[in-house]
Amino acid sequence: MRFLWKCLLLVAAVMASALLLGACGGEEEEGAATTPAATAPPQATPSPQATPAPPPEPPTQEVRKPTWTISQPSSAGQVQIVLEDGLNTYTIASLDPEMARSVRWEIAFVADVNADGLDDAIVNYYTGGAHCCFVYLIFSEGPAAIQLIDSFSLDNATIRAVKDLDGDGMPELETADDRLAYFPDLSFAVSPFLPLVLCRSTEHIYYDCTPRFPEVLQSSAQEFEEQLRDAVQRQAGEAEARSPALGLLATYLRLKMDEEGWSRVRSLCPECEGWLMQNVGELEQRLSSVQPSRRAPPPPPQ
Repeated sequence: MRFLWKCLLLVAAVMASALLLGACGGEEEEGAATTPAATAPPQATPSPQATPAPPPEPPTQEVRKPTWTISQPSSAGQVQIVLEDGLNTYTIASLDPEMARSVRWEIAFVADVNADGLDDAIVNYYTGGAHCCFVYLIFSEGPAAIQLIDSFSLDNATIRAVKDLDGDGMPELETADDRLAYFPDLSFAVSPFLPLVLCRSTEHIYYDCTPRFPEVLQSSAQEFEEQLRDAVQRQAGEAEARSPALGLLATYLRLKMDEEGWSRVRSLCPECEGWLMQNVGELEQRLSSVQPSRRAPPPPPQ
């Protein structure tokens, strides 16, 4: 009995030890669970890669600059008027030899009239005769051929300059206006020429835009006034005084400064004022005509 009692006590002790060891183990596991893990060393943030520069574009092909020339080769008994740009050709007209000798053809200006970066050709020919006519044809280099983009006559006047007057990148044509030629009581030799500026429309047609440049008209008016004052002071003949008086008044009418024009003529030459009043209807009709002339003789037939 005593031996059995000892055995029971031994078993109880062993079980108590086991329980105690289990509790300690649990606490260690619990502590291990709550102990923070060692922090891993931070990884270096990769620096952003520099964006590679795009490969250089292949050089664009250089734009060919046209080289304008005009020639008159003979073919089948005819004289060809041929325009060339260094690559393409354009036959402007085919004339019999006699007509070819009487009509003078030339490249008057080479300029970029349409602001496309390529020079265009302004070709002029003179029809012959005492006082007429200067005809202009404007050619541009198209994608595959030379193109005629406009033609007109300036009658007895010529283009003096191709210049961008308003800074819009599109040049104007500076020329003169002979609409007062052969005015009543005036010969052609003393007929006053008015200033004329031509602008290119969106339809590629040149039109009279002179009123857009009042400084051009004012400069012309000043010249006519000086000529009239000089003629009066020299007591020149009627025609010599009437010509600048006509030009002076016409210029002020184009400026829409009618009263100013009449006043200036009156102060310098009262006789000129009377003559102009007699012909004011003719003057107004002349100023209403459209410039440049589209009634000009067309280019000789091809």
